[in-house]
Amino acid sequence: MTSPAPVDAWREVLASAPRALPTQSPEWLECICAVDGYANASRLYRTTDGRRLVLPLARRALVGPLIAMESSLPIGWGAGGLLGEGGTVRPEDVQMVLGDLAARRMVSASLRPDPSTAESWEQGCPPGVRREPRMAQTLSLAGGFDEVWRTRFRSDTRNRVRRAERANVVVERDDTGRLVPVLQELYAKSVDRWAHQDGVPLPLARWRAARLEPPHKLSTVARVLGPRCRIYAAFVDGRPAAAIVVLLGQAVACMWRGAMDEELAGPTYATYLLHRTAIEDAAEGGCVSYHLGDSAPGSSLALFKSRFGAVEQHYAGYRLERMPMGSLARRARGVASATLRRMRGRG
Repeated sequence: MTSPAPVDAWREVLASAPRALPTQSPEWLECICAVDGYANASRLYRTTDGRRLVLPLARRALVGPLIAMESSLPIGWGAGGLLGEGGTVRPEDVQMVLGDLAARRMVSASLRPDPSTAESWEQGCPPGVRREPRMAQTLSLAGGFDEVWRTRFRSDTRNRVRRAERANVVVERDDTGRLVPVLQELYAKSVDRWAHQDGVPLPLARWRAARLEPPHKLSTVARVLGPRCRIYAAFVDGRPAAAIVVLLGQAVACMWRGAMDEELAGPTYATYLLHRTAIEDAAEGGCVSYHLGDSAPGSSLALFKSRFGAVEQHYAGYRLERMPMGSLARRARGVASATLRRMRGRG
């Protein structure tokens, strides 16, 4: 095992796995460290049959170098987990890596793997490792965009795309960072809307958003990833209505971020044309799948994604804890949320 994983070896493993997620690249971990102050703790393994495995891993020290938390990947940065040479992750690979992490002097280690490797993770995970159920949604681009449009988009989705076109919604795409301010403006409006919907005090919501999405986060990603970070923005009468960030891998595109002005995007169905454009570009660029990220089962967001033909992928995140830091944090958040609801007459 070698840590941090040598970048050249990591890139070789990545190149051998065309269906790897763009969030499993060394450049992505570089962004995490630059934005959130993590250290690169990535690990390169070699199996008994000679295959190489890379675990993108970020470390945050709590007290000294040994008292630390590790994540693959941190909250807000998508999925990491094991990247296997040739694109294969086996149960015995998972067992070996979890055993290695469990032997380390870390407060905790959390892992959110590629959902497509869920079966290997479940089979290889030993007893005692905490499992956290998750659900992702992915659209297959097999057959090209015409096939996706005809057979996977729902009929009402196609109608809404046409209505957006008739409403003269204009979609711009950019991979130079030019549209970063547009998405940031829309994200600020979305934070205020979400705060109102959830009954969260506006100052608290804005503070949380600034911690999770600091102003330099997206600009850093756009700079480091270059053309592999593409921003799509929909405009109504010249005003920004919605925007998304799409990360591009060799054969996989991931919708990473999204925000909208509901008053503009809702009546014009701008978000439908926005996603249609991004999905078509991914298909024409040779991608075989389009990941729309995680959703809560049965939520309105999950329903929206399903309208484009995205299929549910149920998987789990995994947590090893020497001290129940994650459990304590989750409990504290639950108590805080309940208190806020009671204060506002919602509990």
